[in-house]
Amino acid sequence: MELKTPQSSFQRYLPIAIAGGLTAIALFIAFNYAVMAVTEPALVESTPGQLAIWLAARNNWAEEAAVGGGARLAMMVMGAMAAALSGAAVFVCIRRPGRSRLALLGALLSFDLLMLNVPAETGSSLYPLTLVGMALALVALFVAPGNVSRLLGMMVVISALLLFWEVYIALGNATGNILPLTDFPWKMPHWQNIAEQLLQPARRNGPKLLAQILLEAGFFTWRSALTGFVAGSVLGFALGVIFAHSKLLERALLPYAVASQTVPILAIAPMIVSALGAGWLPVAVISAYLTFFPVTVNTLRGLLSPDPTALELMRSYAAPNWAVLWKLRVPSALPYIFTALKVSATASVVGAIVGELPSSRSDGLAAAILRASGNYASEPEKLWAAIVIASLVGILFFVAVSLLETAVMRSRPVAE
Repeated sequence: MELKTPQSSFQRYLPIAIAGGLTAIALFIAFNYAVMAVTEPALVESTPGQLAIWLAARNNWAEEAAVGGGARLAMMVMGAMAAALSGAAVFVCIRRPGRSRLALLGALLSFDLLMLNVPAETGSSLYPLTLVGMALALVALFVAPGNVSRLLGMMVVISALLLFWEVYIALGNATGNILPLTDFPWKMPHWQNIAEQLLQPARRNGPKLLAQILLEAGFFTWRSALTGFVAGSVLGFALGVIFAHSKLLERALLPYAVASQTVPILAIAPMIVSALGAGWLPVAVISAYLTFFPVTVNTLRGLLSPDPTALELMRSYAAPNWAVLWKLRVPSALPYIFTALKVSATASVVGAIVGELPSSRSDGLAAAILRASGNYASEPEKLWAAIVIASLVGILFFVAVSLLETAVMRSRPVAE
């Protein structure tokens, strides 16, 4: 016990000190924006500042009034929110140490939000302070006691990657751009520039923001991916059931299912589009093609996983095959099936994007990515913004399947 005491004290008091430091940093940022002149680059070049300029130009407002009013208020609110969440983390770390990580996660996410809005290239000290805040919050999360949930782990990884990206750019600039990918700004743009681009018109003085267009394209692609996902999942489950009940069909057909996945999707996508014509159907078929195989293999493995003793017990009661399937095999196979469904959810989105390429559809993410690729040298942020939205579609689909898994697994009958 004596050996654990220093470590316990370290875990208890270091997060409190770091949370206090985060509160001070956030208050400093909020105060600086509160007293900042409307012409300061740190305000004008911020993400809300650029959005305000576009709104001013579109509605014939005075540009200075637009930036000085809405943008300054937005940045003050973000800084104050970071200070409030960091201060709350201090209180939680003192009174409820077991929930320290949850409170510190709120502080980390508030500094992530600041990083996406504070401009990086104005020479101001606010941006480096924001990165310092992110780094300190990550350290506190690693040290603090408490459980690590799946959501917390995912948010920590995303924040760490964002921080590494920005620090890598800063190191490249400090060393004369000798690090790979830092010799030209368009290779690794700042995340604030990407966020700023999302809140800019897709076309000069256009009626829609890039974020709106990309979200509409993402929803368009997701509908085709969902159709293919459902069709591929049903097909994969049916094949798994057939293979589980017939060794002959398993040995005859499973090798062909395996062989079908060795063919590059880029090679067969044009053939499917040529056969089915342009439209949503070939895109859904390509998504189903990438979905069915993981579901087939995992369903087969899950259906064969029940304890032989349980199978013998069912047979001793003269249970028909359908009863054995639905009351014993399927409940035992659910963890395997949902593992495959989570993998297939993201694969179906990739399949939908690939399927849109040869079909020449102009409403989906593939067309948005192609348009942004054509202007990558001059506007790299647009391509990165399209990639971010495409990733978010896949992540949200994965999360939706995970939530469905949680609901089903809680209500499933337990096979004894």
